[in-house]
Amino acid sequence: MLIANPQYISLGNNVAIRDGIRLEVVRSADGSSPRLEIGNNVNIEQNVHIICGSKIIIGNDVSITGGVAIVDVNHPYDDVTDPVKIGDRIQAAGNFVEIESGVFIGYGAIILPNVRIGKNSIIGAYSVVNRDVPEFSVVAGNPAKVVKKYSFENKIWERI
Repeated sequence: MLIANPQYISLGNNVAIRDGIRLEVVRSADGSSPRLEIGNNVNIEQNVHIICGSKIIIGNDVSITGGVAIVDVNHPYDDVTDPVKIGDRIQAAGNFVEIESGVFIGYGAIILPNVRIGKNSIIGAYSVVNRDVPEFSVVAGNPAKVVKKYSFENKIWERI
């Protein structure tokens, strides 16, 4: 288990966190205070890595299965003359990840910076989410694409 900079982390009630968690909050060079918020009734399964350099908000009733990565940081590589190892270069200012209530994130999924996952959506196993996910959607793949959407009119999940 690794929890870095817990003073920037807030946990709701009834949060379950399994072995192997990495909650890493990193400070950027601009001195801003990052914010990692985890809502109520959230379960985070084994070997999940959450790295927050700016803002990650996880809503209520979210399930995060094993091996998931959620990150709001980038490692800039544009300057090929920069002597700093790319893995040590961190850009986070203005980045975010927002996971709304009722979301289920499948095993091994990766949530990249600057995405919102709408309420009651499902992220398929091993999906790479690099754009917003509408509410009441199922996404899968690399990059993740909407494969189903809930129809309130027909009261079923419909394939796209």
